[in-house]
Amino acid sequence: MRTLEVGGISQWRESIPVSGGTPFVSAVVRLNQTVLPVFDLAGVLQRTMQGNSLLCLRVKHSLGDMAICIDEEIPVLQTLDLSMIQPYRDNDVPAEGSYAHGQEEVPILAVSRLGMGSWRYPLVA
Repeated sequence: MRTLEVGGISQWRESIPVSGGTPFVSAVVRLNQTVLPVFDLAGVLQRTMQGNSLLCLRVKHSLGDMAICIDEEIPVLQTLDLSMIQPYRDNDVPAEGSYAHGQEEVPILAVSRLGMGSWRYPLVA
């Protein structure tokens, strides 16, 4: 994701389940005085979280900040030249493009489209 879309990284706090019909947003988490919806990116990607010290990635979404639980290994910030960014060929996540990391195609997550109808799932039921 773009660095401008990252609001911060902190230790994961236990989430509070909420009922509703919004796919992949079924909990909230309290960060200090703020309550954020939790977007289950691992569920979208059909992945299991790994590690004992999970982290909370706070992301800036067009409808308001959201929390995403991520593995304990903090990703490295990389600066990419615009010429390195290519179209993303898959549709498993909303992406603004991708870049090659060795033989792997790495999508650049479009946080503003997470949960939006323009991708797969509505954020609001």
